Amino acid sequence: MRLRLQAVLGGLAFCALAAGSAVADERRNAAPDFARDVLPIFEAKCLRCHGEKKRDGKLDMRTLDALLKGGVTSPAIQPGNAQKSLLIELLHYNEMPPKKETPRVTKEELELLRRWINAMPATATPK
Repeated sequence: MRLRLQAVLGGLAFCALAAGSAVADERRNAAPDFARDVLPIFEAKCLRCHGEKKRDGKLDMRTLDALLKGGVTSPAIQPGNAQKSLLIELLHYNEMPPKKETPRVTKEELELLRRWINAMPATATPK
């Protein structure tokens, strides 16, 4: 009887671990969300110069619509194609944020931004 109880409890523990792992994998593979995942990166590293009070290059990075409109040069992002997005290019080559400003975007953050842009429908346009 005791052995059977241990087997049942062991099986339940295994199922709980497997379910938790599946949820973590699903979150990791899900498309990043602008408000939950992307905006916090921008708030920490970009909005000082591209936010409410200051908009260098006339670029506002507070909303998806503003990123699609872009600034002086072009739209900041190319929906569905991170490789052709100016934002990714500037971050990848450490041109933004400027060295004297806030900390650089980490490799993990850059990868998250790439996944976010690539997950967008290519037909996304500003409103």
